[in-house]
Amino acid sequence: MKKLKILIVDDNPHFTNALKYMITDLFEDRIESIGEACNGAECLAMLKKKVFDLVFMDINMPVMNGVEATRQATRMYRNLIVIAVSFHSEMNFMVQMIEAGARTYLIKDEICRESLEKALSIKYTF
Repeated sequence: MKKLKILIVDDNPHFTNALKYMITDLFEDRIESIGEACNGAECLAMLKKKVFDLVFMDINMPVMNGVEATRQATRMYRNLIVIAVSFHSEMNFMVQMIEAGARTYLIKDEICRESLEKALSIKYTF
């Protein structure tokens, strides 16, 4: 099985560290590396320098939000899988991220082993 290169894009370092710890703890054998970016612009810059398989993308961030970053990233890198992560549970936020190119949407308060397992097992649809 191919090991994944993951990028976590979130302006909250506490959330980033917690998600990184959880992914590493639960799926260490499936992960090659986990990078971090604190906003959408930094994410796009990192994607130009390194190939990532999966991006966990927050919505509300300074400089460039997750909706715009997802839109640009999925246009530029067709095989990139973006998983939206947010505290927002309102449908309009989910729709914005899915329309921008995210494959699924995880509510931060509800992230658990099962939701991460589903996110890490998303297959390419083309």
